[in-house]
Amino acid sequence: MDRKMAYETQGDLGTAHETELSEALERLKREHDDLLRALNGLYAKARLAERETDPKRALPLLLQLRLGVTAFLEELERHSEWEEHELYPFLNDYFHRKHAPSIVPSLWMLEKDHELATDNLNSYLKAVRVIESNPDAMLPSQAAGYLIHACRILQEHLRQEEQLVFPMTEQVLTDMDYLFS
Repeated sequence: MDRKMAYETQGDLGTAHETELSEALERLKREHDDLLRALNGLYAKARLAERETDPKRALPLLLQLRLGVTAFLEELERHSEWEEHELYPFLNDYFHRKHAPSIVPSLWMLEKDHELATDNLNSYLKAVRVIESNPDAMLPSQAAGYLIHACRILQEHLRQEEQLVFPMTEQVLTDMDYLFS
């Protein structure tokens, strides 16, 4: 009887972890879709601002984009915190126990991309403040260039992260299915 209860508890545990991990994978996909959609919108508007030759017409575009960038940065930070504190440690621990190669170097590279993109987003925000106070200090196209560069980095960052994390997470789910079936 005790062995049967222990087995059922293990089975329930497997199902609980599977469900939790499935939900994490769905959350990751959903948030990446939302972030990518926002990035594509920012990118398109930044390209318009970059091509605008009249600084008086470019400034309102840059100011409007500033609001979008600020909101995007908040969402990106929230998403990154979740990944760094919950998802990545779980995956690293799981694959470390399997004596598989460490995922730390790959995650480190993703983190560096994230930092570079964030630096460019912050440079954009700073450039807009400079242009707002002194329109002759910088061309609007230069400010837009920071945002365009950040968008490209983050688009690639999300793509690479999906190529790394999605298969790993699906492998864990497959392993759990096999173990608890």
